[in-house]
Amino acid sequence: MRRERFGQSSERSAHLLEQLEFELADLEADLAEDEIAAASAAAKTNVESSVRRKPKRGPLPAHLPRERIVIASPASCPCCGSDKLAKLSEDITETLEAIP
Repeated sequence: MRRERFGQSSERSAHLLEQLEFELADLEADLAEDEIAAASAAAKTNVESSVRRKPKRGPLPAHLPRERIVIASPASCPCCGSDKLAKLSEDITETLEAIP
């Protein structure tokens, strides 16, 4: 009985018991973090699904009149005066003008 209470093995078993308690505390903390992360992920997906998206605007109806406006480009560069120009881009837009 004296050896059990005061021997080296009793110290070892007490040390092992403390280590197991620390591991249990770490596992409980990890479990709590995982539950929080799962709850926030579930909340985020619910919020994203309830957010209304803007409807994509379709083309204007074909029966409406169209007006084509072509803006003439300069024949030479305004900065250096060179006549070697290159086409950069082309923008085509459709706008509906409402006159009240």
